[in-house]
Amino acid sequence: MTGPKDAAHSLADEPVTSPTSGRDVFILGAGFSKAIDSQMPTMVELGAEVRKRLSDDIDLASAIPASLGDNFELWMTYLSQPQPWLREPDIDLHRSLGGRIRQSIADVIEERTLSASASTAPEWLRRLVLTWHRRQAVIITLNYDTLVERVVRDFQVSEKISWLYPDDIYPPYFADILSRTGGGIWGNDDPQTFQLLKLHGSVNWHYSGREVFYGETIFFSAVPEFGPAADEAVRDADTSKLRDLAADKETLLIPPVSEKTTYFNNETVRGLWKDAAAALRDAAACHFIGYSLPISDLGMHFFLAGNRPDADIPVHVVDIDANVLERYRNFLDRPDIGSDYVGTDDPVARFACKYADSHPE
Repeated sequence: MTGPKDAAHSLADEPVTSPTSGRDVFILGAGFSKAIDSQMPTMVELGAEVRKRLSDDIDLASAIPASLGDNFELWMTYLSQPQPWLREPDIDLHRSLGGRIRQSIADVIEERTLSASASTAPEWLRRLVLTWHRRQAVIITLNYDTLVERVVRDFQVSEKISWLYPDDIYPPYFADILSRTGGGIWGNDDPQTFQLLKLHGSVNWHYSGREVFYGETIFFSAVPEFGPAADEAVRDADTSKLRDLAADKETLLIPPVSEKTTYFNNETVRGLWKDAAAALRDAAACHFIGYSLPISDLGMHFFLAGNRPDADIPVHVVDIDANVLERYRNFLDRPDIGSDYVGTDDPVARFACKYADSHPE
């Protein structure tokens, strides 16, 4: 293993990978979804919207210190911990409020996703997803939305690409909600496509909602494609069926808090993080897109520190915020990370097109 190179890496220098070698790894943050559609919220915007929605019937100010602002990561960290100065009834109240916030987050993300996917997917996104598929990349995302899944579904429905199945991008230890009708539970054990690891859960993942859910099956439900529905009646019927099957379930959103012990007791959730760690340690190239590495996200700091990519693999940071570059250079001790896609106009779209051009069929 060699030290950092003097010059920044170029996409054209990256080797073409195969399933038997390290894969390209992408880590996606809220900025990635924001690049797809400006309606998708950043963490701060999401916190502000949740506060607005809940303020009519919940006195958030009495439970959440004003100094935490609209940072719902800090809200959830504060509410999820049994603060030692609180009485048991107040701790229970905090736990209940945390549940209300999680559901409000899910509602906002679902509404924004539906609106963002009402028109045709951006061409750069379609090219990127197809390149992920061909190179069998590993996508580690911290986003709750289903925009990537909808692109995959779009390819299957609109382009008639029968070999690209939306179910195959999830790990095989997840169960389709349709299995509750008597169908098969497990997917393809070795799908020849990219893998999507959603470390913080997803608006289409379902579980009991219990505080302790060790050993419990986690279900996912299918999502529609991008663009207006060809048959609204059929889509509405499918959506209604999925909701009925998940009527006794809650949305699995893992809050980005410093203490996630309760969630990590479930082996399926642990499996996600273990798969992500293994992929990152063996990566052929690593790309951070729209993730600003905020200091409040201690979980990801610990994850990246414990599974740091080899010093000689290419690392790219893609973000509209120019300050993010130095943050990554310092944290990863990688002065060779280039600035081509940081602090520029449309960095995500530009990077996606360059990546697809660098790895043609």
